[in-house]
Amino acid sequence: MQNFWKEIHNKFIKKFNIKKIPWEVDILYTNKTIKYLKYVKWFPWLKMVAIWNSISMNAWTIDSDIDLFIVTSPDSMWVNRILFTIFFQVLNVRKTKNKHAWRFCLSFFATTNWLNFKDWKIEDDIYLYFWIIYLKPILSYDNTYELFINQNKSWAIFDEYIKIINNNKNYIKYK
Repeated sequence: MQNFWKEIHNKFIKKFNIKKIPWEVDILYTNKTIKYLKYVKWFPWLKMVAIWNSISMNAWTIDSDIDLFIVTSPDSMWVNRILFTIFFQVLNVRKTKNKHAWRFCLSFFATTNWLNFKDWKIEDDIYLYFWIIYLKPILSYDNTYELFINQNKSWAIFDEYIKIINNNKNYIKYK
């Protein structure tokens, strides 16, 4: 289990200016994501798409992009990586070296059989902890978000964890 003192937790919140309530811009970024994901929800073997990092933590800055966490069925990650890359590139909304803010960063892909981050995390990695608890699911098929949370809660539990997770339940569920 992660060993975070309340003091370290609060320092992290202060350093990254994490708010309890989303900024107006965080909401705009989330709405933009929902708009574009309406077109990718049919991608084969897609299991979940979530926002994480600064936007999901309500810590928007002028340079913020939209970091996506994409989960697929086993053995289909590369098909989805290619489809997502082409889709966002063709629409000219993918993050590039020179164009960062307000664009999509396809920052992390995983499969449903590789959702537990315990085996590769850095000990007491507070940043990874915040990624997990503030993850904002937009699409979830077959309860993949719940699977992700259940696989990581044994090491990522903290006082605020359950409250934050319960607040993240407003996403589009598919069977």
